[in-house]
Amino acid sequence: MADILKFGGPRHGLPGYYTLADLPQQQSIADIARSTGWWELDQIFQLYPAQFVVVTGIAGHGKSTFLFNLLHNAAKHHGTRSFLFIPENERQIRDRLRKIHLAQGGTEHSFSTVAQHYFYVQSAIPTNWEAPPMTLDWVLKQASCVIEEDQLDILLIDPWNELEHAKRKDQSTTEYIGESLMLLKAFARSQNVTIILVAHPTKTVFSESGKARMPGLADIEGSMNWYNKCDNGLIVWRDTETNTAQVVSAKVREIGAGKRGVCYFHVDDATGVFTPMHGAVS
Repeated sequence: MADILKFGGPRHGLPGYYTLADLPQQQSIADIARSTGWWELDQIFQLYPAQFVVVTGIAGHGKSTFLFNLLHNAAKHHGTRSFLFIPENERQIRDRLRKIHLAQGGTEHSFSTVAQHYFYVQSAIPTNWEAPPMTLDWVLKQASCVIEEDQLDILLIDPWNELEHAKRKDQSTTEYIGESLMLLKAFARSQNVTIILVAHPTKTVFSESGKARMPGLADIEGSMNWYNKCDNGLIVWRDTETNTAQVVSAKVREIGAGKRGVCYFHVDDATGVFTPMHGAVS
């Protein structure tokens, strides 16, 4: 995790109140950004502490599989530890990560180490009938209890649509989503972790010719909140006929964490491994 370069303490004992000379300064994003393990993707997207990433794409286009590859790369190259809340694919997490690990030259023994030390799962299966609803607040409280002890670097919530949503009666959907995304950003910054949130578009969108087209961040329920609030926004779009996928960097807030562009991957159906096409980045 990134260190904060500290100067003097808070003024008058007030939390967060400093003279300009004493204001804690963080390292530049370029200095703390980490490779994704793919040179091609690094040109448009990198990971860093306190980052909030939104990932979208049509159901079945490989968002979760891409992220399993990404987090496996992060563990392999940087020792990154991830907290996973993945209700839709919870029972498949171990098998899918195992296939990726073995396909990349790992062994059953080395995968046991990866599973033991680098991936932590918050189950969505209720422990009893009185278990509290699995709202965003609940997931973040669960994570906050273990971030320091398990030295977690990344929180993956996949997808937003599977959370229990506790919207107030006087709150519009847009207001609720905006407030929730601000909470996620504040959590990422206060805990110095990367949060990756997967959110499905509200529906498949079509071009004028009648064919399904790639969705944008604004096609997620809540409209422009998803674009405005995230630090980085990615779109995964897959062509099943050619077993290729595009990962589009649609939003980059911080200099040093990538740029808008597209990276092209070959996808192995048998293993789920994403392999960048040589030089296929624009």
